[in-house]
Amino acid sequence: MLLGMNRLYSLTYSVITFVVLVMFLSCKNDVEIRTSIENELAKIDSASYVDPQYTIFRIDSLITNTSNINDAEMAMAWFYKGEDYYLNDQFFDAIQVHKKTYDLFNKLGDPYNKGRCLITLSAAHIHLKDYEIAQEYALEALHIAQLIQNHRIEAKAYNQLFHLHFLLKDYKKALTYIHKSDSLFKDSKDTTSIIAIKSNIASAHLQLKSYNKALKNYSEALTLSQHSNDTPTLVRLLNNIGYAYIEAQDYDSAEKFLRGAITVNKNINAINAAPFKGLGNLFLIRNQTDSAKINYQKALKIFDLKKNHKEIIAVSDKLISISIMLGDYHEALEEQMRRDSIQKLVNNIEKDQLLSFANVKYEVKEQESQLIHQREINETNRLLFSSAIISLILLLIALGFFFYNLKLRSAHKASELEQRLLRAQMNPHFIFNTLAAIQNITLEGNSIRSSNHIAKFSKLIRQNFDYVRKEKISLDKEMAMITNYIQTQQLRFNEKFDYQIKVDANIQKSAILVPPMLLQPFVENAIEYGLKHKQGKGVLKVFISKDNKHLIFTVEDNGVGRSIVARQLKVSEGLHATDIFKERLKRRGKGEEKTFKIEDLYSPEGAPMGTRVTFKLQVL
Repeated sequence: MLLGMNRLYSLTYSVITFVVLVMFLSCKNDVEIRTSIENELAKIDSASYVDPQYTIFRIDSLITNTSNINDAEMAMAWFYKGEDYYLNDQFFDAIQVHKKTYDLFNKLGDPYNKGRCLITLSAAHIHLKDYEIAQEYALEALHIAQLIQNHRIEAKAYNQLFHLHFLLKDYKKALTYIHKSDSLFKDSKDTTSIIAIKSNIASAHLQLKSYNKALKNYSEALTLSQHSNDTPTLVRLLNNIGYAYIEAQDYDSAEKFLRGAITVNKNINAINAAPFKGLGNLFLIRNQTDSAKINYQKALKIFDLKKNHKEIIAVSDKLISISIMLGDYHEALEEQMRRDSIQKLVNNIEKDQLLSFANVKYEVKEQESQLIHQREINETNRLLFSSAIISLILLLIALGFFFYNLKLRSAHKASELEQRLLRAQMNPHFIFNTLAAIQNITLEGNSIRSSNHIAKFSKLIRQNFDYVRKEKISLDKEMAMITNYIQTQQLRFNEKFDYQIKVDANIQKSAILVPPMLLQPFVENAIEYGLKHKQGKGVLKVFISKDNKHLIFTVEDNGVGRSIVARQLKVSEGLHATDIFKERLKRRGKGEEKTFKIEDLYSPEGAPMGTRVTFKLQVL
């Protein structure tokens, strides 16, 4: 949908830009900025990178204390205020201010500063992960820049499109955009921008595993940084080169550059966790767990100091793994509890940010409506456009809203199905009973066994939360998750049943992608309604075979079979999961739901002896 909307947006911008140019030609605004105001704004702009929060206060004072401030002066003051909000990581406020500024520059007929506003709006929305709107602003900025032939804004627009596609993991497309930006700066003396572009090119090549190209561009950026005496940038590049060498498996060179970054940081009294994290990764790859642990702990201390919750969680995961590798399960459990508390905090912060952004968007809508109303009253002479152009604009807007609403409905349906799937997979009975079983093991004094089961159970929960948001995962990940789930159920039922998992040898599990968590509902049914009530040892079998075009999944148990009571239980409790399963297959649009089949198994004497579930997935 994102790429499908590009042509619509491009056409819309072309028409709207034509209309705007007609407006500019018919009614030029001669408002100018006074020299005293211009000088004060220049001073504020030069100080913004040092103390952006204080410069916001200076701008507010300027607006309040300046008599008879005109629209051009107000627009520039708001522009610098929006830039300072962005530099201060206040992205919601930056968006609100720059939308006002955009409208004022539009009124003043200033396409250059309109383009600058759009660049910051795009960047702020990228930070908020609102990628579709970010792309819309970047494309509009690109169109304006090409129209007025401003290469600097054009390069910045390409840079925003690079960041957008890089975050979407479309690295080839990202590389195309950053090369366009690089071509616009070939003869430029703006060393800072060239270094940033070289670093971005290197990052894209690194993701594409073109290590030589990545290192070449990092080296060029490093040389420019050394000549410009930009020490913070030099440190960042040393660190990036160290990470690149890790990816290229040249560990000696990686260690050299990472330690170089640490040394430079010490020389300038800077606190930077990235080199320590890189050394932790390096030593972990080398199986030097003690050294890895020391460096991860140094990185964690700095991330704690800077309240970088995302990195705290990432490093904590590494330390948990190291503790388990070293057999220190008590420390692993303590680190897991700490990590989970940080994750809960992050979730709450993200929730508050979403609520805040919703309120900001509502306020912006109200203010936009007021500005539109005011313009209609004061600028009726600008509404003398042909009915054909107006009809075309309205038609394009209607089409835009139609496709946008269509996407929203699809996303809402997918989100609803995701939530239903997660509720069905992680039911409270399973969680509480498993925790009770682990508690019993702990009370028996078997700490190693309890720690192992805690680790498995924690991994199962993380897998459920991670995979439910994905459209497809590899078959080997699906099998690893279902194995973990069955072993957890064995713990819960005190080894009441054995299990067999068999995948045909001609199936490449890592290469085949399937929807996540397909087997778990039927494995759960087999255990809950078949094996749980069986006298003696039960057996659960999971078979996966392959014909020409399909994977064939079979879940079979030798339990008590579907008695009348069991059927009633399945109608009330298991049907929901089955319906979700069929709905997921229907959404694939391959008719796979028609292959789903449940069979009752009987002995030669006619006695119930289990249940078999089969279905097929198309893989070619």
